[in-house]
Amino acid sequence: MAISYGDRVKLAFTATYPDGELFDTSSREVAAEHGVETDKRFRPIVLEIGSEPAMESLQEGLIGLEEGDTERIEVPHEDFTLPYDREEFEAMVGESPEIGQEIHSLTGLLGTVVEMTADSVTVDFDPDRSGEILTFDVEILEIN
Repeated sequence: MAISYGDRVKLAFTATYPDGELFDTSSREVAAEHGVETDKRFRPIVLEIGSEPAMESLQEGLIGLEEGDTERIEVPHEDFTLPYDREEFEAMVGESPEIGQEIHSLTGLLGTVVEMTADSVTVDFDPDRSGEILTFDVEILEIN
């Protein structure tokens, strides 16, 4: 079954910068190979294709792939700046947002609050590398 909109996809991944530096991975072994020591939980991620918040180009790159496929997908920095509903954000974090506040995503990825309105909070999950394109090497583990 090929991935399409509405599918929940479980994938293993490694994301690197153009210079080869590791951005994030679902593999403790890959992190160790890159000299990254962290208490992050290493695990595959699950994406619902077409849902928000989302890395659109990553989701688009998964369309048509099947379980067991591997693929290399380029993801621009803009996809790492995600808007959240302010109430949902506050419930998730447990406090009111502030510009510059650092938060962890469900996968352990560190983000920084870069913008707020009365209704939304924007988090940049890679503010130091603005404008760079990340390469995601993915393996499709499961499609539901």
